[in-house]
Amino acid sequence: MADSILAVDDDRQLTKFLDRFLTKQGFDISTAGSGVQMGMAMEHRDFDLMILDVGLPDLDGFDIARELRKSSSMPIIFLTARDEIYDKIIGLEIGADDYLTKPFEPRELLARIRTVLRRRHMVADKTAEEETEHYSFAGLTLDIPRRTLFDQFIRPIPLTAMEFAILRCLVESSGQVVSRDRLMRELYGHSVTATNRAIDAHVARLRRKLGEAGLDRDLIRTVHGTGHVLTAVANACANGPTPAGADLLSA
Repeated sequence: MADSILAVDDDRQLTKFLDRFLTKQGFDISTAGSGVQMGMAMEHRDFDLMILDVGLPDLDGFDIARELRKSSSMPIIFLTARDEIYDKIIGLEIGADDYLTKPFEPRELLARIRTVLRRRHMVADKTAEEETEHYSFAGLTLDIPRRTLFDQFIRPIPLTAMEFAILRCLVESSGQVVSRDRLMRELYGHSVTATNRAIDAHVARLRRKLGEAGLDRDLIRTVHGTGHVLTAVANACANGPTPAGADLLSA
């Protein structure tokens, strides 16, 4: 089945181009010209990835991403004319998986889409192959099959696909420093989009979410010039939590 993409931009010429270009590449494309149209599209189906503009006529793209990240781990790639480094950092910090500025090279956008989706599929494939499906640490449970982090009250802590992948890598090597280079290889492969700044932004956002859940933000510690380490001991578990409605959690 083709991966489905929702392109949200008020530039009709651009969305028509994306529709033609990405359809030829084998993707299932839907388009929306506003935040309202985006909401209507998402009411009728799920998408594997979203291409999102920041300057929509009715809603701010950053605000849309913030709201989506409260309940969904669907990958988001910002495609926008806002090319200031400050905007790029904001985009990554609020949950985007990538950020590309206009004007853009279509083949570069295609490469970034494939990288993000490949990473998402690799997480799912790795989950199916491995025996260890749950880890407990600091009162939390990392549920690999559901790609969900539960707190001590079995409430899900929403994570993006990138945040989940980073946390999983740190959990599986708890107590050991995981270098930025390793994180970039695990998460981006050989993508040219990966930077230390991008990795650090995702880790900072993950640390902030843990803090908002009442945990010590030093649970993930940054080792200057080296990488990051999960300071708690993570133990493999035979079974994870089974909260009511867990099967309805976002994938």
